[in-house]
Amino acid sequence: MYKRTFFDSFRLALQGLGFIIVNERNMRVHLFFALAALACAALFRITPIEFIFVVFAIALVLIAEAANTAFELLLDFVHGDAFHPDVKLLKDIIAGGVFIAAVNAFIIGCVIFVPRIINLAASYL
Repeated sequence: MYKRTFFDSFRLALQGLGFIIVNERNMRVHLFFALAALACAALFRITPIEFIFVVFAIALVLIAEAANTAFELLLDFVHGDAFHPDVKLLKDIIAGGVFIAAVNAFIIGCVIFVPRIINLAASYL
């Protein structure tokens, strides 16, 4: 059995992340919004607890998208390219999980950032 070193585990994990970023458009979209949320967090100097909520929301979305990609690749590997309604249902269910995570992140972002954006806009009026 192959024994990985501690650094091998990190290298392989980073290769997996690289694969998802290069090959999955939705992961790139999620990363764009994650960076935008982090930029807003710095710009508005949110509280530490708010920052934790933002980071956990981002992590949940990215983890869900990674799991979605892995699950879809596994289903494609096992079942091939032929359409099957059960495979479609499984893919739809895991995509629904990503949707839930993304809506959660959106709500957290709105609760934290919208009042600050309104205050900023009001200060210019």
